[in-house]
Amino acid sequence: MTIRNSENNADTATGVEAGHDEVFANELSTGDEAGPDAADNSAFASGNSDRTLPRESLMDRHGVKTQSLEDQSSCLSDWFLSYLDPLLKYGSAHVIDADDIGVPSERDRAGPCFELARTLWGQEMERVAKINAGKRDKYDAKVAKMSDEKRKKAKPFRPVEPSVARILLRGYGRGKCALAMLLYVCSALLNFVPVLLLNDLVSFFEAGAPMDAWRGITTVHPWVEVVGLGLLPLLVSLLQTRSQVIFQHFAVFVRTAVSTLLYEKSLSVSAAGRAATSTGQVVNMMSNDTSQLQRFLQFGGMTMVAPLQIIIALILIYQQVGNATWVGVGFMVALAPVNVVVFSVVGKMRRKVLKYSDLRVKMMNEILAGIRIIKFYAWERPFSREVGKLRDSELKALTRLAYVSAVGFSLILLSAPIIQPILVFLTYINIQDEPLSAATAFTTVVLFN
Repeated sequence: MTIRNSENNADTATGVEAGHDEVFANELSTGDEAGPDAADNSAFASGNSDRTLPRESLMDRHGVKTQSLEDQSSCLSDWFLSYLDPLLKYGSAHVIDADDIGVPSERDRAGPCFELARTLWGQEMERVAKINAGKRDKYDAKVAKMSDEKRKKAKPFRPVEPSVARILLRGYGRGKCALAMLLYVCSALLNFVPVLLLNDLVSFFEAGAPMDAWRGITTVHPWVEVVGLGLLPLLVSLLQTRSQVIFQHFAVFVRTAVSTLLYEKSLSVSAAGRAATSTGQVVNMMSNDTSQLQRFLQFGGMTMVAPLQIIIALILIYQQVGNATWVGVGFMVALAPVNVVVFSVVGKMRRKVLKYSDLRVKMMNEILAGIRIIKFYAWERPFSREVGKLRDSELKALTRLAYVSAVGFSLILLSAPIIQPILVFLTYINIQDEPLSAATAFTTVVLFN
């Protein structure tokens, strides 16, 4: 019965398609006999097609369709980012789209990144294979000398695994990463100099001494410190910007290389691997996981330099308020468990979001693979309801994640720099005989920020 009904339905569908073909042929013949009206309609259609042609952008004058603005820039323009001036000027009066931005930089193209990563991955596999072969021979020789009892208790051989991080660093360049870190460290250290200059200037103004009597109050002439307050932030901004540009390109290279390597692996994975891994997991690895790598590397300099900045800031704060600094340190230590709780909750919620995303992508792939059967049996509504349920669950998980992240990070990141100086100043007033001066207060607040 099922086969007979399927054949009848297929015959019916074939008849409907034949009817549509006849109607389409009649419309074509009618259009041929329509005369001037058909000519007008064809002219109107050609006019519409002309309107859909790609528009000429004013950015084409800068050759963005053949070479990116960054690749055309000079060394000085790279440091000051002045090569973006034409794009920013154009964007102030027009809506920018992909054609205005032009082609990406050569170093960010997917093709060269993939070829380089694949070549380095092959070299890494050969290097690891040689190392494992040598270690295996030594392990076998060592085990052969053991007695039977010791041989049973011996630890199994653990081969060296190839390192993806190693090939990514080699591919982008260890020198570039080291330069980016050096620039960021220099900018972080120079960032403390305006604080010290501010302390000197406030102390000079509190003393009320004439301009000629600056010796003994400030380190250098007050006007030199004023000029330094203007120039040092500019230098810090230049160093940080250059460092961030290098890290941004590194992050793009890492995401592109990992995504393309995952895609190549997904095309050659074995049947057992396909059974153990769903399509949704592969898509999430290529999109969400690689995006997490990119975001981490974009702020890599800040993450690595933060401990050094905290130590230097605490030393300078201790020079200002003495033992009251330890109250601020205690407050930071007390916030550590709160950080752990918030990040653990956020991590669990993020994993739940990824779970629903995997299920949704898997179901959509199954629907698209079997769309003929679904249309044939008119199962569109049941499957749409199932997809809607998964989307609702994913949306609810995303909403909870957004609320927890906003509340947790607001309490920690926004309230801590406000509460911490208050606690330190209250302690300083109660334990110190000297009154809280303006220079001490301003310097301490800036250091906490």
